[in-house]
Amino acid sequence: MSSTRHDPGPDQLKGILMVLVILGHTFWQGIGDSWTKWMIYGFHMPVFLFLSGYMISMARFGTRPWGDLLRHYWKRMLAAWLIVSVLWLALQKPEAFSDVQTFLEVLLLRPDFHLWYVPMLFLSVLLLRLLARPLNGSAAARAALGLAAVVGALLFQTPLKELVPQVVLDNVDARYAGYFVWILLGVAVRNGWFPRLGVWWLAPLVAVGLAARSWAYTSDAAGPWWSVVAFTVLSLGASLCVPALRDALRTPLPIVGEPLRTIGQHSLYVYLLHPFVTDALHTPEIGWLRSLVLGVAVTVAILVASYLVAGLLERAGGRLAGARWLGVRPGARRRQYRG
Repeated sequence: MSSTRHDPGPDQLKGILMVLVILGHTFWQGIGDSWTKWMIYGFHMPVFLFLSGYMISMARFGTRPWGDLLRHYWKRMLAAWLIVSVLWLALQKPEAFSDVQTFLEVLLLRPDFHLWYVPMLFLSVLLLRLLARPLNGSAAARAALGLAAVVGALLFQTPLKELVPQVVLDNVDARYAGYFVWILLGVAVRNGWFPRLGVWWLAPLVAVGLAARSWAYTSDAAGPWWSVVAFTVLSLGASLCVPALRDALRTPLPIVGEPLRTIGQHSLYVYLLHPFVTDALHTPEIGWLRSLVLGVAVTVAILVASYLVAGLLERAGGRLAGARWLGVRPGARRRQYRG
Protein backbone atom coordinates (compact mmCIF):
# COMPACT_ATOMS: atom_id res chain seq x y z
CA MET A 1 0.00 0.00 0.00
CA SER A 2 2.90 2.32 -0.61
CA SER A 3 2.18 5.74 -2.08
CA THR A 4 3.24 7.28 -5.36
CA ARG A 5 3.85 10.99 -4.79
CA HIS A 6 4.34 12.20 -8.33
CA ASP A 7 1.37 10.41 -9.90
CA PRO A 8 -2.03 10.91 -8.22
CA GLY A 9 -3.54 8.03 -10.21
CA PRO A 10 -2.59 5.16 -7.85
CA ASP A 11 -3.40 7.23 -4.78
CA GLN A 12 -6.86 8.21 -6.01
CA LEU A 13 -7.52 4.59 -6.97
CA LYS A 14 -6.39 3.37 -3.54
CA GLY A 15 -8.67 5.99 -1.99
CA ILE A 16 -11.64 4.63 -3.95
CA LEU A 17 -10.77 1.09 -2.93
CA MET A 18 -10.50 2.17 0.71
CA VAL A 19 -14.08 3.46 0.47
CA LEU A 20 -15.17 -0.05 -0.55
CA VAL A 21 -13.05 -1.75 2.12
CA ILE A 22 -14.44 0.42 4.92
CA LEU A 23 -17.99 0.17 3.62
CA GLY A 24 -17.64 -3.62 3.52
CA HIS A 25 -16.47 -3.65 7.13
CA THR A 26 -19.46 -1.62 8.31
CA PHE A 27 -21.89 -4.32 7.14
CA TRP A 28 -22.17 -6.73 10.03
CA GLN A 29 -24.43 -9.06 8.09
CA GLY A 30 -22.61 -12.01 6.61
CA ILE A 31 -21.36 -11.69 3.05
CA GLY A 32 -24.20 -13.91 1.92
CA ASP A 33 -26.80 -11.84 3.80
CA SER A 34 -26.28 -8.49 2.05
CA TRP A 35 -26.31 -8.05 -1.74
CA THR A 36 -24.21 -4.89 -1.45
CA LYS A 37 -21.55 -6.56 0.67
CA TRP A 38 -21.65 -9.65 -1.56
CA MET A 39 -20.90 -7.54 -4.64
CA ILE A 40 -18.16 -5.51 -2.94
CA TYR A 41 -16.44 -8.68 -1.77
CA GLY A 42 -16.61 -9.99 -5.32
CA PHE A 43 -13.66 -7.88 -6.46
CA HIS A 44 -12.30 -5.27 -4.03
CA MET A 45 -9.43 -7.21 -2.40
CA PRO A 46 -8.24 -8.82 -5.67
CA VAL A 47 -8.11 -5.32 -7.18
CA PHE A 48 -6.16 -4.00 -4.19
CA LEU A 49 -3.71 -6.91 -4.46
CA PHE A 50 -3.41 -6.44 -8.23
CA LEU A 51 -2.61 -2.75 -7.69
CA SER A 52 0.07 -3.66 -5.14
CA GLY A 53 1.68 -5.98 -7.70
CA TYR A 54 1.24 -3.47 -10.50
CA MET A 55 3.43 -0.98 -8.61
CA ILE A 56 6.43 -3.34 -8.77
CA SER A 57 8.93 -2.90 -11.60
CA MET A 58 10.83 -6.18 -11.65
CA ALA A 59 13.79 -4.72 -13.56
CA ARG A 60 14.58 -2.46 -10.59
CA PHE A 61 13.15 -4.80 -7.97
CA GLY A 62 15.41 -7.66 -8.99
CA THR A 63 18.59 -5.65 -8.40
CA ARG A 64 17.58 -4.15 -5.08
CA PRO A 65 19.83 -5.28 -2.21
CA TRP A 66 18.09 -7.43 0.37
CA GLY A 67 19.03 -5.13 3.24
CA ASP A 68 17.63 -2.09 1.46
CA LEU A 69 14.44 -4.00 0.60
CA LEU A 70 13.87 -5.12 4.19
CA ARG A 71 14.53 -1.64 5.59
CA HIS A 72 12.15 -0.11 3.06
CA TYR A 73 9.25 -2.43 3.89
CA TRP A 74 9.93 -2.23 7.61
CA LYS A 75 9.59 1.56 7.53
CA ARG A 76 6.73 1.61 5.01
CA MET A 77 4.41 -0.99 6.45
CA LEU A 78 5.79 -3.70 8.76
CA ALA A 79 6.47 -1.51 11.80
CA ALA A 80 3.01 0.06 11.68
CA TRP A 81 1.39 -3.33 11.11
CA LEU A 82 3.23 -4.85 14.09
CA ILE A 83 2.21 -2.03 16.45
CA VAL A 84 -1.43 -2.13 15.35
CA SER A 85 -1.46 -5.94 15.48
CA VAL A 86 -0.29 -5.99 19.10
CA LEU A 87 -2.88 -3.36 20.05
CA TRP A 88 -5.66 -5.13 18.17
CA LEU A 89 -4.87 -8.51 19.72
CA ALA A 90 -4.65 -6.96 23.19
CA LEU A 91 -8.18 -5.59 22.76
CA GLN A 92 -9.78 -8.36 20.70
CA LYS A 93 -7.83 -11.56 21.43
CA PRO A 94 -5.94 -11.27 24.71
CA GLU A 95 -5.62 -15.06 24.78
CA ALA A 96 -3.09 -14.70 21.94
CA PHE A 97 -0.56 -13.54 24.55
CA SER A 98 -0.78 -16.75 26.58
CA ASP A 99 2.67 -17.82 25.36
CA VAL A 100 5.22 -16.88 22.70
CA GLN A 101 4.29 -19.70 20.32
CA THR A 102 0.59 -18.84 20.38
CA PHE A 103 1.34 -15.15 19.86
CA LEU A 104 3.57 -15.81 16.83
CA GLU A 105 1.04 -18.23 15.33
CA VAL A 106 -1.81 -15.73 15.65
CA LEU A 107 0.38 -12.86 14.49
CA LEU A 108 1.95 -14.53 11.45
CA LEU A 109 0.05 -17.69 10.49
CA ARG A 110 -3.55 -16.89 11.46
CA PRO A 111 -3.82 -13.08 11.51
CA ASP A 112 -7.04 -11.81 13.00
CA PHE A 113 -9.65 -10.04 10.83
CA HIS A 114 -7.92 -7.44 8.59
CA LEU A 115 -4.34 -8.06 9.76
CA TRP A 116 -3.65 -10.69 7.08
CA TYR A 117 -3.05 -8.23 4.23
CA VAL A 118 0.37 -6.90 5.22
CA PRO A 119 2.12 -10.22 6.01
CA MET A 120 0.56 -11.78 2.91
CA LEU A 121 1.82 -8.91 0.74
CA PHE A 122 5.27 -8.97 2.34
CA LEU A 123 5.65 -12.73 1.86
CA SER A 124 4.72 -12.22 -1.79
CA VAL A 125 7.35 -9.47 -2.08
CA LEU A 126 10.00 -11.77 -0.60
CA LEU A 127 9.07 -14.56 -3.02
CA LEU A 128 9.18 -12.21 -6.02
CA ARG A 129 12.56 -10.83 -4.95
CA LEU A 130 13.92 -14.33 -4.41
CA LEU A 131 12.80 -15.41 -7.90
CA ALA A 132 13.48 -12.07 -9.60
CA ARG A 133 16.39 -13.25 -11.74
CA PRO A 134 14.68 -16.31 -13.28
CA LEU A 135 11.39 -14.42 -13.64
CA ASN A 136 13.06 -11.56 -15.50
CA GLY A 137 15.00 -13.88 -17.76
CA SER A 138 12.75 -16.83 -18.49
CA ALA A 139 9.21 -17.08 -19.81
CA ALA A 140 9.15 -20.68 -18.58
CA ALA A 141 9.87 -19.55 -15.02
CA ARG A 142 7.06 -17.00 -15.23
CA ALA A 143 4.67 -19.62 -16.56
CA ALA A 144 5.65 -22.06 -13.80
CA LEU A 145 5.06 -19.48 -11.06
CA GLY A 146 1.78 -18.48 -12.69
CA LEU A 147 0.65 -22.10 -12.75
CA ALA A 148 1.63 -22.52 -9.09
CA ALA A 149 -0.35 -19.37 -8.19
CA VAL A 150 -3.43 -20.66 -10.02
CA VAL A 151 -3.13 -24.04 -8.29
CA GLY A 152 -2.85 -22.23 -4.95
CA ALA A 153 -6.03 -20.28 -5.70
CA LEU A 154 -7.86 -23.47 -6.67
CA LEU A 155 -6.76 -25.38 -3.59
CA PHE A 156 -7.35 -22.63 -1.04
CA GLN A 157 -10.21 -20.54 -2.46
CA THR A 158 -12.54 -23.12 -4.02
CA PRO A 159 -14.34 -26.33 -2.95
CA LEU A 160 -11.05 -28.12 -3.74
CA LYS A 161 -10.08 -27.10 -0.21
CA GLU A 162 -11.23 -30.61 0.68
CA LEU A 163 -7.98 -31.87 -0.85
CA VAL A 164 -5.87 -29.80 1.55
CA PRO A 165 -5.07 -31.44 4.91
CA GLN A 166 -7.27 -29.94 7.60
CA VAL A 167 -4.25 -29.28 9.79
CA VAL A 168 -2.99 -26.85 7.14
CA LEU A 169 -6.32 -25.04 6.87
CA ASP A 170 -6.55 -24.80 10.65
CA ASN A 171 -3.08 -23.34 11.13
CA VAL A 172 -2.33 -21.15 8.07
CA ASP A 173 -4.50 -18.41 6.58
CA ALA A 174 -5.75 -19.73 3.23
CA ARG A 175 -5.39 -16.30 1.62
CA TYR A 176 -1.59 -16.50 1.81
CA ALA A 177 -1.58 -18.99 -1.05
CA GLY A 178 -5.05 -18.40 -2.44
CA TYR A 179 -4.67 -14.67 -3.16
CA PHE A 180 -1.08 -14.55 -4.44
CA VAL A 181 -2.38 -15.00 -7.98
CA TRP A 182 -3.78 -11.43 -7.94
CA ILE A 183 -0.46 -9.88 -6.93
CA LEU A 184 1.34 -11.91 -9.56
CA LEU A 185 -1.17 -10.85 -12.21
CA GLY A 186 -0.50 -7.20 -11.36
CA VAL A 187 3.24 -7.77 -11.63
CA ALA A 188 2.76 -9.60 -14.93
CA VAL A 189 0.74 -6.78 -16.51
CA ARG A 190 3.12 -4.07 -15.25
CA ASN A 191 6.18 -5.86 -16.59
CA GLY A 192 4.75 -6.94 -19.93
CA TRP A 193 4.47 -10.64 -19.12
CA PHE A 194 0.70 -10.50 -19.61
CA PRO A 195 -1.02 -8.26 -22.18
CA ARG A 196 -2.79 -5.10 -21.14
CA LEU A 197 -6.32 -5.54 -22.47
CA GLY A 198 -8.40 -2.72 -23.89
CA VAL A 199 -11.69 -1.49 -22.53
CA TRP A 200 -13.67 -3.27 -25.26
CA TRP A 201 -12.44 -6.58 -23.86
CA LEU A 202 -12.79 -5.66 -20.21
CA ALA A 203 -16.21 -4.00 -20.18
CA PRO A 204 -18.05 -7.20 -21.25
CA LEU A 205 -15.95 -9.24 -18.81
CA VAL A 206 -16.89 -6.97 -15.90
CA ALA A 207 -20.55 -6.92 -16.98
CA VAL A 208 -20.69 -10.72 -17.16
CA GLY A 209 -18.94 -10.95 -13.78
CA LEU A 210 -21.41 -8.55 -12.16
CA ALA A 211 -24.39 -10.41 -13.59
CA ALA A 212 -23.00 -13.81 -12.60
CA ARG A 213 -22.11 -12.64 -9.09
CA SER A 214 -25.56 -11.14 -8.61
CA TRP A 215 -27.25 -14.30 -9.90
CA ALA A 216 -25.14 -16.42 -7.54
CA TYR A 217 -26.47 -14.33 -4.64
CA THR A 218 -30.15 -14.41 -5.63
CA SER A 219 -30.52 -17.93 -7.01
CA ASP A 220 -30.84 -21.07 -4.92
CA ALA A 221 -29.70 -23.04 -7.96
CA ALA A 222 -26.22 -21.51 -7.92
CA GLY A 223 -23.79 -23.99 -6.41
CA PRO A 224 -20.38 -23.26 -4.85
CA TRP A 225 -18.55 -23.64 -8.16
CA TRP A 226 -20.81 -21.08 -9.80
CA SER A 227 -19.88 -18.62 -7.04
CA VAL A 228 -16.19 -19.36 -7.67
CA VAL A 229 -16.57 -18.75 -11.40
CA ALA A 230 -18.54 -15.53 -10.85
CA PHE A 231 -15.98 -14.24 -8.35
CA THR A 232 -13.09 -15.09 -10.67
CA VAL A 233 -14.63 -13.46 -13.75
CA LEU A 234 -15.59 -10.29 -11.87
CA SER A 235 -12.25 -10.03 -10.05
CA LEU A 236 -10.30 -10.69 -13.24
CA GLY A 237 -12.20 -8.07 -15.21
CA ALA A 238 -12.02 -5.46 -12.44
CA SER A 239 -8.32 -6.11 -11.78
CA LEU A 240 -7.34 -5.82 -15.43
CA CYS A 241 -9.06 -2.41 -15.47
CA VAL A 242 -6.47 -1.06 -13.02
CA PRO A 243 -4.00 0.24 -15.66
CA ALA A 244 -6.75 2.14 -17.48
CA LEU A 245 -8.17 3.44 -14.20
CA ARG A 246 -4.73 4.58 -13.11
CA ASP A 247 -4.31 6.49 -16.35
CA ALA A 248 -7.77 8.05 -16.08
CA LEU A 249 -7.13 9.12 -12.48
CA ARG A 250 -3.87 10.91 -13.25
CA THR A 251 -6.04 14.01 -13.43
CA PRO A 252 -7.48 14.75 -9.97
CA LEU A 253 -11.21 14.19 -9.74
CA PRO A 254 -13.35 17.29 -9.12
CA ILE A 255 -14.02 18.06 -5.43
CA VAL A 256 -13.12 14.60 -4.08
CA GLY A 257 -9.77 14.24 -5.83
CA GLU A 258 -7.63 15.77 -3.08
CA PRO A 259 -9.28 13.79 -0.25
CA LEU A 260 -8.95 10.58 -2.27
CA ARG A 261 -5.29 11.31 -2.98
CA THR A 262 -4.57 11.95 0.69
CA ILE A 263 -6.45 8.86 1.86
CA GLY A 264 -4.78 6.76 -0.81
CA GLN A 265 -1.35 8.07 0.12
CA HIS A 266 -1.97 7.06 3.73
CA SER A 267 -4.09 4.02 2.90
CA LEU A 268 -1.98 1.65 5.02
CA TYR A 269 -2.84 3.56 8.20
CA VAL A 270 -6.48 4.02 7.23
CA TYR A 271 -6.70 0.29 6.51
CA LEU A 272 -5.03 -0.75 9.76
CA LEU A 273 -6.89 1.64 12.06
CA HIS A 274 -10.45 1.88 10.72
CA PRO A 275 -11.58 -1.50 12.16
CA PHE A 276 -11.17 -0.07 15.68
CA VAL A 277 -14.09 2.22 14.77
CA THR A 278 -16.19 -0.21 12.74
CA ASP A 279 -15.80 -2.95 15.35
CA ALA A 280 -17.04 -0.62 18.08
CA LEU A 281 -20.25 -0.14 16.06
CA HIS A 282 -21.12 -3.82 15.88
CA THR A 283 -24.92 -3.70 15.57
CA PRO A 284 -26.13 -6.74 13.60
CA GLU A 285 -29.69 -6.58 14.92
CA ILE A 286 -30.70 -3.32 13.21
CA GLY A 287 -31.61 -4.82 9.82
CA TRP A 288 -30.09 -4.47 6.39
CA LEU A 289 -31.50 -1.03 5.45
CA ARG A 290 -30.48 0.70 8.66
CA SER A 291 -27.17 -1.12 8.52
CA LEU A 292 -26.60 0.22 5.00
CA VAL A 293 -27.42 3.78 6.06
CA LEU A 294 -25.23 3.47 9.14
CA GLY A 295 -22.48 1.90 7.06
CA VAL A 296 -22.44 4.76 4.59
CA ALA A 297 -22.48 7.33 7.40
CA VAL A 298 -19.64 5.62 9.27
CA THR A 299 -17.62 5.24 6.08
CA VAL A 300 -17.96 8.94 5.26
CA ALA A 301 -17.09 9.90 8.85
CA ILE A 302 -13.97 7.71 8.87
CA LEU A 303 -12.82 9.04 5.52
CA VAL A 304 -13.36 12.67 6.49
CA ALA A 305 -11.55 12.15 9.80
CA SER A 306 -8.70 10.36 8.01
CA TYR A 307 -8.37 13.19 5.51
CA LEU A 308 -8.32 15.86 8.21
CA VAL A 309 -5.82 14.02 10.42
CA ALA A 310 -3.56 13.15 7.48
CA GLY A 311 -3.64 16.76 6.32
CA LEU A 312 -2.63 18.01 9.76
CA LEU A 313 0.20 15.47 9.99
CA GLU A 314 1.41 16.33 6.48
CA ARG A 315 1.53 20.03 7.32
CA ALA A 316 3.29 19.37 10.62
CA GLY A 317 5.76 17.07 8.87
CA GLY A 318 6.39 19.68 6.19
CA ARG A 319 7.14 22.35 8.77
CA LEU A 320 9.54 20.05 10.63
CA ALA A 321 11.28 19.05 7.40
CA GLY A 322 11.64 22.71 6.39
CA ALA A 323 13.07 23.61 9.78
CA ARG A 324 15.64 20.83 9.58
CA TRP A 325 16.59 21.85 6.02
CA LEU A 326 17.20 25.42 7.27
CA GLY A 327 19.20 24.11 10.20
CA VAL A 328 16.67 25.44 12.71
CA ARG A 329 15.28 23.31 15.51
CA PRO A 330 11.48 23.48 15.88
CA GLY A 331 10.73 26.34 18.27
CA ALA A 332 14.22 27.85 18.04
CA ARG A 333 13.09 30.79 15.91
CA ARG A 334 10.30 31.61 18.31
CA ARG A 335 12.77 31.73 21.19
CA GLN A 336 15.00 34.15 19.27
CA TYR A 337 12.29 36.81 19.22
CA ARG A 338 11.50 36.55 22.90
CA GLY A 339 14.66 38.48 23.80
